[in-house]
Amino acid sequence: MPCPAISVVVPLYNHERYIAAALDSVLDQSLPATEIIVVDDASTDGSAAIAQRYAERNPQIRLLRQHPNRGAHCAINTGIHMADGEYVAILNSDDAYVADRLRECAEVLAARRDIAAVATDLEFMNDRGTLVRNAWYEKARAFHRKTGDLALALANGNFIMTTSNLVLRRSVFAEVGEFRGLRYAHDLDFLLRLLLAGKHIHLIERPLARYRLHATNTIKENDLKVRAEWASVVAYFAYSLFARQPAVRETWDYYRRLLQIAERHQLTKMIFMFLAFFQTLPPGEATSEAFLHHPEFQRHIMEIV
Repeated sequence: MPCPAISVVVPLYNHERYIAAALDSVLDQSLPATEIIVVDDASTDGSAAIAQRYAERNPQIRLLRQHPNRGAHCAINTGIHMADGEYVAILNSDDAYVADRLRECAEVLAARRDIAAVATDLEFMNDRGTLVRNAWYEKARAFHRKTGDLALALANGNFIMTTSNLVLRRSVFAEVGEFRGLRYAHDLDFLLRLLLAGKHIHLIERPLARYRLHATNTIKENDLKVRAEWASVVAYFAYSLFARQPAVRETWDYYRRLLQIAERHQLTKMIFMFLAFFQTLPPGEATSEAFLHHPEFQRHIMEIV
C-alpha cells in the first residue's frame, strides 16, 4: 500500500554546525519526504546560508526566514501551516533521522487509522556526532515500561524527549491545536493534550532518531523556568482531566499516582499553585501557557521553584 505524502518541518536557529547533518539525514531516507520545510527563526550565524545552499540543490527543500526570533514552537507552527503532506514529521536542526525512520513511521500510520502520532526509541550523540549513552533517558523509558501508562510516564519524565521524535497526521493539528508558546515544555504539553483528546500515540521500540546533546540545548538554559513550565503542563493535564472525568474511585487513584510523581520531583507546591490559578480564569482561558501572560503569577511561581 503506497504511503501518503510526508512533509518534514525543520525549525532552525543558530545551528550552523549541525543543520547540514540534519538535512542530509532527511535526504537520505529510504522513503523520501515529499517536501522539507526549513523555517529559520532569525538565526544570527551561518545557519540560513547553509540551508539556502541545500534548497538551491534540492527542489523539495523550501526555506522561510522569519524575523524577529519567536521561538521553536512558533517556527514549528509556521512550518505546519505551510505543509501539504498528509503526514507531518518534525526534525529540530541539531538532531538527525536514522535512514528508515520516515518509512517505518509512515507504515504504522497508513496501516492503522486509529493512530494519530508515532514516536520511536532514540539514540543520543554528542556535538561531534559520536553516539553516547543517556542514563536519564534509560531510566525514564524504564518507568514507562513498568507503569504502562503513557501520560503518567511523560509527567514523570518526557522520554519521547523532543518534537524531532514526532510523525503525525496533519489533521491532528486542526483537532488538538498548535504547539503552545512554552520555551521548554511545548513538546510535553502537546503530547499530553493529544492524550487528553483521546488520540493514540504509537511507540516503535527501535531507535529511529538521534538526539544531539550539546552545551546549547534549550533544556539546559534555566532550570527554574524549565521546572515551572513542567509543573504548568502537568497541572493543566490534571485540571483538564478532572473537568472531563467523574470523580469516582478510579479517577482519584489516578490523581494519587500523579501526585506521587509530582512529589518525587518536588513539583507539588507549584502544581497546586497552577491549579488554583486555573480556577481563577474564565472558562476556556485556562491553558498551560496562561501564566506566561500574568507577570505577577510568574513572580510567585519563581519564588517557590
